[in-house]
Amino acid sequence: MTADPKAPRTVIVHHRSGIGDLVWHVPYFRAVAATSRDGKATVIARPSCCASDILSAEPSIEAVIEFDRRPRPGERRRGRHDGWRAQWRFAAELRGRGFERAVIFSGRMRYGLIAWLAGIRQRAGFGFTAGERLFLNQPPFIEPHRGPGNWVYPEATAFAIAHGFVAEPQLPRLYVPEALREAISERLQALPRPRYALAIGASEPRKRWPIAHFAELARGLAERGCGVVLLGGAAEADDAEAILRAVPTGLRSAVNVLTEHSVLCSAAALAVSDFCVGNDTGMLNVAAAVECASLGLFGATRPLTHDPQLHAIEGESMDLIESGHVLARLALLGAPGFAGPPMPTPPSEDRP
Repeated sequence: MTADPKAPRTVIVHHRSGIGDLVWHVPYFRAVAATSRDGKATVIARPSCCASDILSAEPSIEAVIEFDRRPRPGERRRGRHDGWRAQWRFAAELRGRGFERAVIFSGRMRYGLIAWLAGIRQRAGFGFTAGERLFLNQPPFIEPHRGPGNWVYPEATAFAIAHGFVAEPQLPRLYVPEALREAISERLQALPRPRYALAIGASEPRKRWPIAHFAELARGLAERGCGVVLLGGAAEADDAEAILRAVPTGLRSAVNVLTEHSVLCSAAALAVSDFCVGNDTGMLNVAAAVECASLGLFGATRPLTHDPQLHAIEGESMDLIESGHVLARLALLGAPGFAGPPMPTPPSEDRP
């Protein structure tokens, strides 16, 4: 915590909409908060990234303010802050909170304008364009990422380094309260170890591995004597149950469905698991952020390479990545439970 009584009251603007995007920014939020009043900062974020949930236990974040503009297409609703009138009111609300500095992790002009309208004196942002820089007064500015792969983490990193919040890239890591870890561990204690979490959700259909493939993988892991957690949100509950039904009866005791409304609860499940396999989704990034080694399935997107906890298996499409490919890759990685041959499969009326 900073002891400087002159340190500014800070609001951090997080522009991206995904859970993984938020996770990548967390170490930089902490670094900004460390230079702020009382060592804490407030975060403005979109509802879809679940910041209110994920950051609820983060000591450096004092509050989360939702900026509900342009919900994801699948939500089929109008955001509370769509339109300039709504954003004008949002700026007026910010003015009443007395922020002295806005640190904007974005290259969009909109946020600098809102901060200016809110009377926030210090305004730092990416500054990609001349228009954006009109409302920013705290250089240096950065250039858009032009290298391979995803641009979100590299740009957040470049911005944090340019402003002296950090000296080098920071690995995304999440704080999960010990009491929550213990509660989830107790719920999963009947599962055999090693314990594999399968992150079955995805924000886009093209990123989804077929449910039949997940079922084959769950069966293959259970046959090796591993425990399996089918992990997702409420939207994945039906898919998780379908996977469970596809596992032979004699192996189902090794499989548990955990489809929570809380991302932080899912993070706790990953923190007490031994390995994660999943789609290119927020949960894959959460797994790495709680230091659970992970294998991501990338048939529609480029693999993520910023974290040593993340491994990747690629295919021309998600359909063409088979469960056998995944099991073989787990063996090559020396993943838990792959030191020897599979255990004999218990007899089941589901099998001929």
